[in-house]
Amino acid sequence: MTKVLFTFPLNPIEKTSGAQTRVITLLQYFKERGMEVDFFSLTDYWGVTSAENIKAFKESGQVRNAWFYPRKPAKKNFFQYFFSYKIPKLLHRVKGAIPNHVSPYLQEKFNNILEQYQYDYIIISYAYWADLIKDNPRIGNAVTIADTHDLLAAQHQHDKGVERGIALGDELKRLSRFDQVWLCSPEENYFFSQFLKNQVKYIPTMVEEPANIKKDVPVKYDLIYVASHNPHNLAAADWFFKQVFPLIPDHVTLCVVGSICRFIPGGHKNITLVPFAEDLSEYYLASKVVICPMLSGTGVKIKVVEAMLFGLPVVCNERGMDGLPDKNNCGCLVTQDPREFAGYILKLLEDKAFHATQSELSAASFRNNFAAANVYKKLDKALNYTSAN
Repeated sequence: MTKVLFTFPLNPIEKTSGAQTRVITLLQYFKERGMEVDFFSLTDYWGVTSAENIKAFKESGQVRNAWFYPRKPAKKNFFQYFFSYKIPKLLHRVKGAIPNHVSPYLQEKFNNILEQYQYDYIIISYAYWADLIKDNPRIGNAVTIADTHDLLAAQHQHDKGVERGIALGDELKRLSRFDQVWLCSPEENYFFSQFLKNQVKYIPTMVEEPANIKKDVPVKYDLIYVASHNPHNLAAADWFFKQVFPLIPDHVTLCVVGSICRFIPGGHKNITLVPFAEDLSEYYLASKVVICPMLSGTGVKIKVVEAMLFGLPVVCNERGMDGLPDKNNCGCLVTQDPREFAGYILKLLEDKAFHATQSELSAASFRNNFAAANVYKKLDKALNYTSAN
């Protein structure tokens, strides 16, 4: 049986970001292919994952073993905190580069797992943790894979102390240590393939497809906006609610789903806030149009792929198109202009024939690019999987 060690800093069962959606669907692939997966993660990377949610993930049947550790040792153990986290963090930092989140403390936890188990594949999410495999003899014959999720040099280019050239060079250096590098967008696949050559694999992000998509669900909302509260979404929401939403008539209803809800201006009777939804399908099915205001960021926008799954048209900015192989006739209406953004929304809501055409294009784009059957073929090839495995 093929054995996989999968490293990802968040609890994927919480489904608060597109990255977690990607991991859940990858774990589902491993399970369907009969592979055995162990999972290495953190308790406090982006917020704190609760003991209850950790327990739920461990009991989900997606993995054999799951280890969750804090990013750093407790300060009450002063010597361990100081010598296995604080000092190494200062000494190993490359000036101007992207962050390096590997410390001797986390390296020790990771190495303990490698000393107990042997793996055929070791997958590291994000270049932040690339040093986990650096010159590590415990890897044995495992094929190492970086699942990038994002172009981190672009994500951090405006951070204080980060220099673009150094950051990009450092990211490429980290990724060059892996046998394979998985990219979730064709743009990043093209870029990285210029430097990393044959080890680059384009693995699109899938979304979970409901077993049976309900028909004739009553429409409750004209618009739906799904987002977490990362900095890119905060800037996008600020732009939309200050420059676009005032141009939308009061009778148009909007449903906002996700942790971005905490930052949505109050006092609007036509806005419904849903801070967390276990099943997004009921909200997509009850909506007419998806909005994806994105002014920055990299990688595929999961909310756009989800919209396509349900055959919903999308109104977005140019960054909302990132990660889509088809840029034209894909059900997305793209503009940077607030008035045009509002105009697209109103045309979709008022012109039934136009809405129907865009919906058909959206559904076709999903089938052609993001359906599990198509992505599974790419994964099978990357992992040399055959039905005889």
